[in-house]
Amino acid sequence: MKDLNRHSWKAAVTGGDMRQVYVAEALGEKGFSVMVYGLPKDPEQEQVKKASSLKDALENADLVIAPVPFRKEGRIQGQDFYIDLTEENFLKYLKKGSLFCAGGIPESFHKKVGERGIRCFDFLEDSFTAMENTIATAEGAVAQAIIRSPENLRGSLCLVIGYGRCGRTLAGYLQNMFCRTMVWEKDREKAAQAKAAGLQALEERELPHALSLAAFIFQTAPCVVLEKERLKYIRKDTCIIDIASLPGGLDYPAAQELGLSPLHLLGIPGKYAPKASGKILALAALGKLSESVQQEGAL
Repeated sequence: MKDLNRHSWKAAVTGGDMRQVYVAEALGEKGFSVMVYGLPKDPEQEQVKKASSLKDALENADLVIAPVPFRKEGRIQGQDFYIDLTEENFLKYLKKGSLFCAGGIPESFHKKVGERGIRCFDFLEDSFTAMENTIATAEGAVAQAIIRSPENLRGSLCLVIGYGRCGRTLAGYLQNMFCRTMVWEKDREKAAQAKAAGLQALEERELPHALSLAAFIFQTAPCVVLEKERLKYIRKDTCIIDIASLPGGLDYPAAQELGLSPLHLLGIPGKYAPKASGKILALAALGKLSESVQQEGAL
């Protein structure tokens, strides 16, 4: 690979949502020659050009940034309008020695591109990307809570379930908004971290009572925590925001049966802060590209 400081790099940004538009613009600002294909909008940047096909976009690209997630409902994002956006065509046209970046890259695809001498970087497995995106996730969850509830968040009793990356950032936001914030986390070490941050960390036996009192419940744990027996404690007017990945962190049929109205909020960064999230993806990809250059230079 070439020296990253030279402005002779070529990148392709393909498919996805509005984040990809800002990824392309961020790369153009860094001096990359960028080809885009299958984006929801044309980027407004002189260095960015629109490709006529996926082949046109990929064949000379040193860096390729595909959607996050790469596949949605079994198809690559953008494939409904650009029929050549297929895994087979990516495999066919990716240049040997290039770096392919996307979110949730299937293991089979990862293996195939590796056999062709192409490096893979999965945004969803990158700690920098995940941590930076918690900000957009927290702000999106708070925004929806404000929209959906007749209550003020300030001074309200808020329960955050889970104290991982997203739960930690979200609880901090609520705390700074002067909410009475409680956290339930089954992992003892994480629960201790919540307590050290000045939050009320609940024990298992305290959870039912907290569920019955909370005006806002934010479910961030990556598994089903709110099953039917726990949902029975929640008031019908409680605002419930679930940000867990599919299938979600609660029993939705049971919630409907009990007259509750939880909101399953997915893909928050792309919906609520696409520009900031796009810049994060671009920075993560550039960091990986720089790392690859350094590794090759050491050989």
